[in-house]
Amino acid sequence: MAEKPFKPVSEALAPTPFTAPATRALVEQYGTPSVLEYESQLASRILELEHDILILKTCRNSNRPVNRLPAEVLSHVFLVLFWTMQAEAPEDQKVFWIHATHVCRHWRAVALGCAALWCDFAFDIRGALMRTILPRSKNLPISVSLKCDDATDTEALGEVLSHTTRIRHLNLSPRVHPQLSWQSSFYLRLLDRDANRKYNPLSYEFALQSMGPSAPLLQTLSVSYATLTDDECLPKHFLKDGAPALKYLKLKNFDLHWARIPFSPALTTLHLGRSVSAYPKFAEMLESFRGLPLLEDLTLFEMLPEDKYQPIPGMEPVTLSKLKYLTLWDWGPMIGNFLLGIRVPKTAFVDLTFTGLAQGDADWTPQVDPCVESIGGLWRDDPSEWVKDSIESINFIAVEDSHLTIAFRFDDAPEPLTQEHCDMFKPHLSVHFSLSPASLGDPELAFLASFRQHFNLTTLSTLCFTGMSRLARHAVLVDTFVHLPILETIRFSKCDMRDFLWILDIDPACDDLSNSERTANPSVAEPSFPALRNLEIDGQHFKGKRIDTIIRVLKKRPKGHRISFLRIENCNNIDEKDAEKINRVFHVAVFGSF
Repeated sequence: MAEKPFKPVSEALAPTPFTAPATRALVEQYGTPSVLEYESQLASRILELEHDILILKTCRNSNRPVNRLPAEVLSHVFLVLFWTMQAEAPEDQKVFWIHATHVCRHWRAVALGCAALWCDFAFDIRGALMRTILPRSKNLPISVSLKCDDATDTEALGEVLSHTTRIRHLNLSPRVHPQLSWQSSFYLRLLDRDANRKYNPLSYEFALQSMGPSAPLLQTLSVSYATLTDDECLPKHFLKDGAPALKYLKLKNFDLHWARIPFSPALTTLHLGRSVSAYPKFAEMLESFRGLPLLEDLTLFEMLPEDKYQPIPGMEPVTLSKLKYLTLWDWGPMIGNFLLGIRVPKTAFVDLTFTGLAQGDADWTPQVDPCVESIGGLWRDDPSEWVKDSIESINFIAVEDSHLTIAFRFDDAPEPLTQEHCDMFKPHLSVHFSLSPASLGDPELAFLASFRQHFNLTTLSTLCFTGMSRLARHAVLVDTFVHLPILETIRFSKCDMRDFLWILDIDPACDDLSNSERTANPSVAEPSFPALRNLEIDGQHFKGKRIDTIIRVLKKRPKGHRISFLRIENCNNIDEKDAEKINRVFHVAVFGSF
């Protein structure tokens, strides 16, 4: 490619037919002896031309179709962008929608005039931006949802919260520190000098004190700290005139004075967790709950009353007729004691977590007995007549780095309830044991023993063992599950099934008898797990001739009691030859990855 000929100054300054007279006059003065004056004239002319160019560019931009949209249409486009960013963008990028206001003058003018765009104070927003956008929201309802840390401007936050009558949603939560190695933490501090401040706890108390006595529009209130904070509490007269529209209330990990909690008759969700101050009195808690007729979701995390329930005037059980979800986390006797004071006839899902035993204690029976005995009384006077004393399925879960869990589903759940809650396989009752490595005893054994006394297991049709569950051992299987009449599905997922196979192997009813001998000796006519039809094996590490053992044991089962469906998936030490061997014996065998 040929190089363009270089033009000397004299040629570059040659005017064209488009050169304006003012510019032509200055060019003709080139070389004048008065350099400073000439320089000033040139600078002035350049500014004039740049201004003209800016005007022309503005005209061009404004003439384009997108800038001819009516302001209300363009405002809606901005709102859709805002909603999309809030729903889909990572937390540190949710505010990026604001870049759209920097595209051109028209877009910015429309955005600044759209008050609905400036009503959310969310996630990473800082003090200067809070003060800037607050006036832009005019008098519309506002929402505040901040991940707070020591760098959060509490004065600016207080200015926003002082508009209490306009607040619709308020969510203050801590910025959670990422789990970094010490090397990563070291480099983070080098690159970001505010890294330590970014994850230090922040006091919300100053900002909350800025709130007025009444919040007529407030629907959501959530205030939480990452860990238990003993020097933080709600202000003394916090929302003393009430929040009549409040539907969702979550308070966690700080000093919760029961009398300062803004209970509202409109509440549908109430989550309270870990207070530093004394627990509420039982009568005081029940009285508060009587004023919550619409409550659907109740979570109490180490917030249960310490005084014993007594059926005396003023402590009659409170019926939470709308409650669907109940979650409790505390010592077993405290859970059992609390359950005596409530009735939840329509509750579909109950989630209980036992926090542990006294140091050195290994007996879980006193922990679980009062609780199990109280569970059945929860559903008295159920208008749907769903008895909830017959069990359809049980799943025992014992996985590393997780709570020991027993999950129950009750039999004959009403069809409308199943449709309403979508997840047909969600357990109706979940029991967790929060165990430390030094924990003693066998909580799941104690719970199952107590559960058998108060609930009907003869309706059990599905039994699952997940992880290294001690409930898959010989003694438990024989005492509890071997003779259940309709138990047709058993699943072992990453759980040792040797005791199960041994029970089947030594079963007298599975001896090689003729049909006439079996009829003549009815004592051996009923094998172990008589209704077993489906066996699912997942995540096993087969050793030696375990596959041959499974085939031999299952093949021994008498006619009318044989397995009709066998699923083996995600297991080690099993190959295509083993698969062919099983398929020759069982007509239906489903295999996953080997």
